[in-house]
Amino acid sequence: MKLINLVTIAALMVGAVSHNVRAQVREKPLARQEVTIAVSRLIKWIEKDYIHEIKGEKAVAVLTEALNSGEFNGHFSFGRLKIKLESMLVEATLDSNFELFQPSGLAQTDTLASTVLPGAIQTRVIDNNIGYLAIDGDLLDDRWQTELDIAMASLSGSDALIIDLRTAGFSPLALSQHFLSYFVPTGQRLSEASFAHRKRETLMSHAVNKPVKKEVAVYIVTSPFVAGAWEFVAYTLKHAERATIVGSTTIGLGYMTTSRRLSENLGMRMAYAQIINPETHDNWQGEGVIPDVLCAAREAVAATLLMINHATPQQCETE
Repeated sequence: MKLINLVTIAALMVGAVSHNVRAQVREKPLARQEVTIAVSRLIKWIEKDYIHEIKGEKAVAVLTEALNSGEFNGHFSFGRLKIKLESMLVEATLDSNFELFQPSGLAQTDTLASTVLPGAIQTRVIDNNIGYLAIDGDLLDDRWQTELDIAMASLSGSDALIIDLRTAGFSPLALSQHFLSYFVPTGQRLSEASFAHRKRETLMSHAVNKPVKKEVAVYIVTSPFVAGAWEFVAYTLKHAERATIVGSTTIGLGYMTTSRRLSENLGMRMAYAQIINPETHDNWQGEGVIPDVLCAAREAVAATLLMINHATPQQCETE
């Protein structure tokens, strides 16, 4: 009997500790006012900038009805609100690009990433004067254009250039446009960008210091994680016959996304632009950028070096 009591007490103690741990990790509810303000701002942002107007009208109608009927007046943890908002938006638009996130701890800016990966631009010159440029993480602010200029200047004397995008994260469209200007003659059309309310903009290459010479062979290394603005770079240079793509097919996000802070603890990612290539009259949406030489991303740099040094395509290990 005594043994049974000890076991029972121990079980109760374990249960109490487990319950206490669960209570400690439970999400703190968001303030009701913050939730309603964030939803109101989201409605205005969709009306102003969401690229799909008809779908946007449906989303606005759904959110407005829910807001007016008090659906957002309850107690919401971030996780519960994320599920509710994203499911409402996807159901209304059939667009999975919407993403609610917590920008806590980041600068109070309107444009930011849901999960900011520290950015880096790495360069080195490999044997036989092969330049290597790796884009890593998110390059979100204006300083990265200067960093990119410094990197490109350091590789300007290379006989061949490898651009490694395998771990590239989010970047603004303007940075990709600037980067492409190193490879495409000044004043040449890069793409047509479509925005909300039928606004269109022709993206042109512009003058840069020390553009890459036409005789320099360019190779872009890709992975299944390359998305958005860096897919724009790979797709454009591939179809301009200015670069050979080596690696894995990219993710296939032909819509450019941007992020905005809706409140202190809430931010949203949304599609705001679509890119159309002037040569193909299409983009990489859904299909991704298909490499010229398909191989596992982890093998792509080695395969590219073999191609450059032997001047012939090499067999790669496929995924």
